[in-house]
Amino acid sequence: MMNIHGQRPDTLASSDISSPEAISHVPYAKLPELGAAEMARGIKAGRWTSRELVEAHVARIRQIQPLIGAIAVPLFEEARRAAAEADRLTASGEPLGPLHGVPVSVKESLDAAGTPSTWGLAGRTAPSSEDDPAVAALRRAGAVVLAKTNAMQLLMGCETVNPVFGRTSSPWNPAGRSSGGSSGGEAALIAAGGSPLGLGTDVGGSIRTPAHFCGVHGLKPTPGRVASRPPAGIVHICREAAEMACTGPLARKVEDLALAMEVLAAPETLQANPLQRPGETRPAELRIGYYTSDGILPPSPAVERAVLDAAEALRARGVTVKPFRLPEPALALQQFYALMSAAGAEGIAETAGTDALVPQVEGIRRSFGRSRTANRMLALILRGVGQKIAGTHIVPCLGRKTRAELGQAVELRQAYREKFAAEMERQQVDVLLSPPFLTPAIPHDHSLAMTYEGSYALLYNYLGMPAGVVSLSKVRDGEAAVMRVVRSRDRLVRAAVQADPNSTGLPVGVQVAAAPWREDRVLAVMDMLEKLFRDRPDYPPGKLAAALLPIAGN
Repeated sequence: MMNIHGQRPDTLASSDISSPEAISHVPYAKLPELGAAEMARGIKAGRWTSRELVEAHVARIRQIQPLIGAIAVPLFEEARRAAAEADRLTASGEPLGPLHGVPVSVKESLDAAGTPSTWGLAGRTAPSSEDDPAVAALRRAGAVVLAKTNAMQLLMGCETVNPVFGRTSSPWNPAGRSSGGSSGGEAALIAAGGSPLGLGTDVGGSIRTPAHFCGVHGLKPTPGRVASRPPAGIVHICREAAEMACTGPLARKVEDLALAMEVLAAPETLQANPLQRPGETRPAELRIGYYTSDGILPPSPAVERAVLDAAEALRARGVTVKPFRLPEPALALQQFYALMSAAGAEGIAETAGTDALVPQVEGIRRSFGRSRTANRMLALILRGVGQKIAGTHIVPCLGRKTRAELGQAVELRQAYREKFAAEMERQQVDVLLSPPFLTPAIPHDHSLAMTYEGSYALLYNYLGMPAGVVSLSKVRDGEAAVMRVVRSRDRLVRAAVQADPNSTGLPVGVQVAAAPWREDRVLAVMDMLEKLFRDRPDYPPGKLAAALLPIAGN
């Protein structure tokens, strides 16, 4: 075993490690810059050991953790034991799993045997007796779980902060910008080189928003594609809303997402809906639709430009690309909030018990707890003072629902899913490109003013469609310096605009979505975009984010 103490991580461009010859000579401190599939191939070829990979990542985490606060539960000793066993199996010549010996990380809310899953609540201290099905699948594939990563309290919001583990920051600007949420710890850790691959969860953008903020790739599969288990004691969203949630992977390389999905896909879903690798689905044979605005609130200039750049890059390679017109986007927005708030304030109170709530979640609790009469009156007032988005699309839909109302909401959701699928067929598109979020990474606590923030991502939770974010670009000087002209009094519009200044250099991603069970199409387009953009100087996953920053102690 090599001595890692005192080593300083260097930067290695992705193009420098693309050949087997280069990979075989990767310096020890640069091992965390490889992808998960590369690590697995290297272990099997004898280029490095699982123990070396684990120690290199532990060293990296110790450098970046004070900056970004991504780790909730370190599992270093457990990982060292698992790595030693992996190396024993490698030497024995026994068959090895697809992720054999590769260090990975998992979101804190996912059960890992022997550790609590607090969801950001200090009172949830009981350790889990068994792994979440997705965590178990990673272990069966040979992966070594290195840590559990920080998440937004109750997984409710586009930032990551809670009273138990504190705040997770963007590795690109720890002092000023959020990592996103609720899987913010996972995305930040991967972006900074603390893990090559990890698990997040997503009910309204919780994988895709952090991927966009932190400059990595992430995939929200079709609900049901990855097996899951209802978490004990978590009752703040109703079953009908939980049906929109799923577990999925984050990584710096699209091939790692594809590999993870081969490992994670529930066997019972594969017979009816096989999962193909990106190379087995030809993007040139797909019809790509794109949109840059939902017609309610347009995104930042950099976010819009990234979608247009992606569309043009595909078109230049002979892919059919055309604008797409969203059918009734307001309905999806309104009904998503109706379902998410259906358990009311009582649901949040039952989950949280006596634990303190961060301001973001406390604000949600209050808004979910208002009576219908109070919501109607508040909506009228908001519209009267120019707060059209909240007064029209959010507040009137909030609050506890009866069983009959939930049944009607589910029927409406199914009808909208059928309408959306018919519209994709009518407009002759197979895959959609769109913004993943309104803005680049928001300032810390800015979500207190941006209650509409997840609209571009939550659409695909409501539709039950697989959707990924591929990180392609960064905010440019002109896009951050020019304040968008806003004449609206709507505070949500103004809050979105206020996230743009001083955002130069922050990552920007593009969302890719396809019909239910067609993760292969999503991954194929993400793979093609990665290949088209990865040699550009502003490609975010091309270097480790925190390597660009001064690291304490070095």
